[in-house]
Parts: sequence; structure tokens; C-alpha cells
Amino acid sequence: MPSLIKEILLNLFFIILALLIVPILLEERRISDHAKTILKTMAIGICIIFCMTFPIHITGGFIFDLRQVAIWIGGLYGGALSALFLSSIAVIYRMIISGPEGIIVTMIITTIQVTICFFLYRNFQTSLSSKQRITSITLLSIGTAILTMILSNIWIVDDYQILHIISTYFPAQPVAAFLGAYITETIQKHSDLRRRIIRAEKMEVVGHLAASISHEVRNPLTVSRGFMQLLLQSERMNYKDKQYIQIAIEEIDRAEAIITDYLTFAKPAPEHVEKLNVKTEIERVIDILRPLANMNSIEIQTSLLPFAVKGERQKFQQCLLNVMKNAIEAMPNGGTLRINVSIDKDYVLIHIGDTGVGMTKEQIERLGEPYFTTKGTKGTGLGMMVVYRIVETMRGDLFIHSEVGQGTDVYMYFPSYYKTDVEKFSRKNEKASQSRLCGEHFFGSLRVLSITS
Repeated sequence: MPSLIKEILLNLFFIILALLIVPILLEERRISDHAKTILKTMAIGICIIFCMTFPIHITGGFIFDLRQVAIWIGGLYGGALSALFLSSIAVIYRMIISGPEGIIVTMIITTIQVTICFFLYRNFQTSLSSKQRITSITLLSIGTAILTMILSNIWIVDDYQILHIISTYFPAQPVAAFLGAYITETIQKHSDLRRRIIRAEKMEVVGHLAASISHEVRNPLTVSRGFMQLLLQSERMNYKDKQYIQIAIEEIDRAEAIITDYLTFAKPAPEHVEKLNVKTEIERVIDILRPLANMNSIEIQTSLLPFAVKGERQKFQQCLLNVMKNAIEAMPNGGTLRINVSIDKDYVLIHIGDTGVGMTKEQIERLGEPYFTTKGTKGTGLGMMVVYRIVETMRGDLFIHSEVGQGTDVYMYFPSYYKTDVEKFSRKNEKASQSRLCGEHFFGSLRVLSITS
């Protein structure tokens, strides 16, 4: 028994080493998330080899170790390709180190694991909370452990050996799965927290600079614009000179707009908080942007409900305007702009989606940083920076999901002005669903992301 405990702990050590040390070493490296996933998968593959080299139990040509836990964690966090790579390592190395007795069981189990990872990966990453992901991996490990015991029982006829395996290998599976998933979630949470802290520090510096210089820069610009307008009205100016002055005025207005964005970011606290009708405010912004949408052959589809939120009208409209304008500019060859308003518990959900060029995961993570833009020389990066700050000051949340070539979905959650909005909406839909077929159900929650893909 001491020997078995040693082998179990050794297998656990290999898994923890791959899941703990490697991500920490990669955290400080400036490499892409795709490259990090590849390196983590390779580390887990080495872990599988060590687990099979030092197994928990060997009997009748069967090798019992914790490789299934490593495949579950690597496949569900890394994707179907990672699961396929890890399963291939397990099968090939199994053929090398031992006879054919357990290869059939290994191939059946790994095929099931790859298939489940292929179908569950997307929902596992986007729809499940941290606790649900840990629970899912633990339950899946229990399932494959049970299946392994059932399949092994076909060839292993020694009852003592079976009981011995059940008392050691079977409990080790869920324990290792729980610890591995918990370590992975903890590292991811601390990594996200670290990125947020760094980002917050950058934003604070930008905010202080903006607050200190924006007013001083705006004053001379205002004076310059006034004198140019006077020159523009002069009868002694020829047509060409007036054109140049008009261009100069437009550029000053552009600089004023950038300074306004800086001031909004530096001083985001709403000065005149009032009850805002989300449907009305969105319709006003759509009216402003409709000429731009028509010019780009973009169809606007809306599903709006008159829920209320607290905020400053001008800043709320600016937030919506920036997001919708980005969506329109992401569809230079035409497309569809979808704007939906719904209720998710005590929050008003505004969903703005486009069918544009989309963004990579790395680009999504950098959204809101000063001067980061996906528009090249046409953008400043200040628009989304202002959006994040306005949503934050309205006590809301913002989530973005995007795929290259598929489009982008922006989900903004704002606290409802009063909860009766939610209650009325729920009762109304409950009555409507009861008046239809008895078998229909009302799916109330539309919150599909807790992200960020």
C-alpha cells in the first residue's frame, strides 16, 4: 500500500508540475495565446508519458495511471486539437511500453475523450463558470474511470486485483481531476487579475494626464478657431484661401473631439444622473448613424424594449454611438447591424452585433487601451477607451465575443432603474407562454457570455 500511495502521489506531481510550473513560466513571456496553448499541450503530453512510465497499478497487461485526467484538462482548456494530440501520445506510447491487452481499452477511452472535447470545448470556455468547469472535469474523470473499470473487468478475472484497483485507481481519478482543474482555474484567474491591474494603472496615468492638459490645450484651440471663422467671413479672402481655412477649422474640430474623449475618460462621473429610456436613446443614436449605415449598404435590425437605466444622457449616447459606429466601420462591404434590448435578471442587456471583419482574441484583450485601434491610421483607440469607462461608471459590465471573418458581438449590462421592469417583463412573457402550446417554455436569460472568448 505505501508503494501505491507513492505512485499516486508521483502521478499527481507530474500533473501539477505541467499545470502549475509551465503556465507560470509562460506568463511573463511576450508570446501569443496560440503559442502558449501549444507549449502547455506539449507539457501535458510529457506529463502523460511520465504518468504511464510510473503507473499506479499494472496487472494482466493493463496499466492504470492518471493520463485520462491530463487529457481532460488539456483537451477542454486547449481545444479538440490538443485533445487529439494528447490522445495520440497516450495510444502510441501505450503500444510501445506494453502488450496489446490494454490498447483496445486505451483507444476506446481516448476516442470518447476527443469526441466529448470536440463538442464541449466552446460551451466549456464561454458558458460555464469557474466552479462549473471544475465540476465538469471531475465528473467526466469519474465517468471515464468507471468505463475503464468496466472494460478492464472483461479481461481481468481476478476479483482481488479488481478490488485492489477500485480502492486505489478509482478514487485517485476524481481527486486528481479536481486538483488539476482547480489549479488551472486559479492560475487563469490570477493571470486575468494581473492584466486588469496593469491595465488599470495605465488608465489611471492616462486619466491624470488628460485631466491636467486637456483644458489648457482646448483654450488656444478655441481662440484659433474663432479667428479662423472671422477670416472665413472676410470678403478679401479668395476661394482657395477659404478652402484652406475651412480645412484648418475641420482639423481643429477633430482635435476638439479627441480632447472631449480624453475629458470623458478623465472625468467619467456623471454630473446629471437621470432616468434614461434605453429604447428612446438607441433610436436617437440610430438616427444619427443612419446616413453612415446607408452609405456603407448596412441594414439595421432592431428589437428594442423600453427599459430604463440610470445615467447621464450625453455620455450614454456617446457610449452607444462609439460601439455602433465601430460596428458599421467593421463592415466596409455592407452587412447587418443587429441591436437588441432584453432583460437578464436585474440587468438591462444591450446586444450590438455586426457581420464584419471580426477580431482575434489578442485584439479583444487590448480593446480599451489608449491608442490601440484595429482601424489603422483611421482610428485613435480613444472611442472604446471611453466606452469602457462610461460602462464602468454606470455600474455596468461589457463583454465582447468576436471571430475573424464572422463578426463581433458586444454585450452591455446596465442595472435596471427599478426591478419592477424585470417583474413586469417576466409576468408578461409567462402569460404569453401559457396562452400558447403547453409544451413551450420561456427562456428568460439571454446572457450568453461571461467573457472573454
